[in-house]
Amino acid sequence: MTRVNTLFVLALALAAAPSRAYAGSEALAHGADMAFMNAAFSSPLPAPSAARWTVQMPRPTAQIMPSMSWFSLTVLSQLGGELVGAAGQVGDIDLASLLNKQLKGPLKYSLGGKEVWVSGAFDRQQNAYVSILVDGSEAVFFNVKGLLDKEETVSAGTNKYTLRLSPNVINQMKSEIILENKADEDDMVRITLKKMLEGVGATGAAVTAGGKAYKVFYTDDIKAGRVDKTAKTITFIHTEASGEIHVFLIPAELVPSDKIAVFKMFANARVGLSRKDGKLKVYENP
Repeated sequence: MTRVNTLFVLALALAAAPSRAYAGSEALAHGADMAFMNAAFSSPLPAPSAARWTVQMPRPTAQIMPSMSWFSLTVLSQLGGELVGAAGQVGDIDLASLLNKQLKGPLKYSLGGKEVWVSGAFDRQQNAYVSILVDGSEAVFFNVKGLLDKEETVSAGTNKYTLRLSPNVINQMKSEIILENKADEDDMVRITLKKMLEGVGATGAAVTAGGKAYKVFYTDDIKAGRVDKTAKTITFIHTEASGEIHVFLIPAELVPSDKIAVFKMFANARVGLSRKDGKLKVYENP
């Protein structure tokens, strides 16, 4: 692996490194994260000139690399199931219409005579994926880190395309996902990570809780790069004015129908969730 690719794998892994918010076990989670970092990385990144990265931890003081803050990803666990404050309902989201909606976002292209959508997803192990949906076929998912060292093949209509990732270690958000026709290099699509994330965000349901705006998603889970239709994930994404992105993944089985489960989201704000009559009900100040 070249030095450029090594540096980019480090940056990407930092963005997707586990940052679990288990109530009462912050020290244990931090220790696990530190062990992961020490085992995975042997040299520090150069200071980026156009993007800063951080890995979100349960406590703001537990950041591993404060110089990297454009992206964070957290898998949440329940804090409890009882309302302790003046909870107010702020969202009533239809889950059926939201299921996997992000797969058909605004990044749509004509390749090989077929409509093709490019989007993104995460699994519960904090792996980042590029999703490719060819009209008439099931979506396929490719681990972003894996694309640095191995090109993949995507079939669209009459053509076959090479899928790869071109890293930019100066500004990681400008790293490009590239689809190139194997028989015609002029038939090519280039999408930056920033554009892909913006495309994902455009498909989410909007809700404001605790004064913060979120986009909400409801998706089939991904396991080892394959769709698992038996499990669902609820995702909240908050984007700060500075462009910093905070992703909160919630296993759908943690959201009950007979009470309100409480989770901590951006800036440790408490958000209550319940599923009833096919709707995701969102509460602030629970």
